[in-house]
Amino acid sequence: MGLKVNTIISLENDEQYVILNETIYGGIKYFLVMGVDKNKDVIPNDVAIIEEIIDGQDVYVDKVTDPELIIILTRILKAQM
Repeated sequence: MGLKVNTIISLENDEQYVILNETIYGGIKYFLVMGVDKNKDVIPNDVAIIEEIIDGQDVYVDKVTDPELIIILTRILKAQM
């Protein structure tokens, strides 16, 4: 089972993000996320795009760092909102 929009995910480093939107590009699922603090309040300047990686029953995420891919995904995600 993968990630879902409007849920909060916790990373191994204890950072938490709320999933705002999702898209599939090149057969890979990507999510627009915004950081949340310990009180579950959003952190407006902590925005990222993450890639979902499913390995059997485990779900992992990887932050997208390729500038060209970020531009493409940002356009797609904005058009969906």
